Amino acid sequence: MLPGKHACMFACVCLLVCGCVSVGVCEEQCWCICHLYVWQSVSVAVSRRCAPGTEFQRLIPDSGPVTQNPAGVKRIVFCTGKVYYELTKERKAHGMEHMVAIARIEQLSPFPFDLVKAESKMYPNADLVWCQEEHKNQGYYDYVKPRMRTTIERAKPVWYAGRPPAAAPATGNKKAHLVELKNFLDTAFDLDAFKDQM
Repeated sequence: MLPGKHACMFACVCLLVCGCVSVGVCEEQCWCICHLYVWQSVSVAVSRRCAPGTEFQRLIPDSGPVTQNPAGVKRIVFCTGKVYYELTKERKAHGMEHMVAIARIEQLSPFPFDLVKAESKMYPNADLVWCQEEHKNQGYYDYVKPRMRTTIERAKPVWYAGRPPAAAPATGNKKAHLVELKNFLDTAFDLDAFKDQM
């Protein structure tokens, strides 16, 4: 845990600092899980993950219907934190449980190269997408993208689904916030979203 004065650093800057010192950065820790997930009805089993005899997972792979036919998966969405719950809800709404895998990277530093590589190999025909709720210049994308590309030996691009770059951390307008949320969730599940960028 970083001291309080560093708590408001942008995530990417925090990770770059952690590369210089012996610090681990994890999105979800047992001491703050109740605080982070108090509003998430889907995560009621979170406290069981912190029980004696359990261990921290650096990456949590998708264990749903996508595992039945990995070759049929068209996209892997990597994320961290609470955006996972928005993604699973949106995937279900789009009826894409068999086409889109969602993997949560829980330990960002040191980066879990081995687990990201295994997850990427499991779905050989899938696009790789990093999704975050933060603005592009304020979240983990700039930290994660080169590491993911190294992991897959630059065989594929790592696409971005999230809010556009901005100077402020939030729009300050609920309607604009919800429009941005809808836009990046739609991008995450639109299988043709990145065709024109290839």
